[in-house]
Amino acid sequence: MTERMTKTGCDRCGTCCSNGGPALHYEDNPLLQNKRLTPEHLITVRKGEPVFSLADENPGPAQSEIVKIKGRGPEWTCLFFQKKESECAIYEHRPLECSLLKCWETADLEKIAGRNLLNRYDIIAPHNPLLSFIKTHEEKCSLQNLFEMLSSVTRQSSRQQVLAELTSLVNTDLAIRSQAMTRFRFSLDLELFFFGRPLFTILNQFGLNTHERNGVCSLSQASSLSAM
Repeated sequence: MTERMTKTGCDRCGTCCSNGGPALHYEDNPLLQNKRLTPEHLITVRKGEPVFSLADENPGPAQSEIVKIKGRGPEWTCLFFQKKESECAIYEHRPLECSLLKCWETADLEKIAGRNLLNRYDIIAPHNPLLSFIKTHEEKCSLQNLFEMLSSVTRQSSRQQVLAELTSLVNTDLAIRSQAMTRFRFSLDLELFFFGRPLFTILNQFGLNTHERNGVCSLSQASSLSAM
């Protein structure tokens, strides 16, 4: 009878890299200071946004802001993963999480998960005028109650009220982004770092469709909400 092989080393299958880029920790600051990584390479996951953890198969609200390497286009696959060669383009200068990740033994990664995370305010210069837009965005478009609101959409008694509240959030979110882009003329890559994913793209994951008419967005429930 053939003994079952126990994995003890990386065979460069690319599965880990395909599941998303790593979150950045304070230990990764030198990569930013040396321009190995730039804000164009990053995306912000805002507090309260749905995220997956090592211990849970279903998404839960992010307990704090997370800045991570973005995916390639619409995919989650890490921006720096070269699929054809099955290798990392920045392997010699990879972030902390990548250096600790072993798919066959996650203990080292679990020890640092959620700890000493970098956020936007650690990366953006303190006198950058864009910070005022980011702070306004956080105040007016908070995601901390998002899961509670999504749960309420499933209840007939509160559905219309919650949809109206979410619609208002979507339009406020887009308005602030538009004002900032008009003033500072930054790229979409930088928008995802400065403001994270647009709220409507997050809601799409939970069966809420966005419709735009005359510059104003509205929401409709397309199907049963995904498990939360």
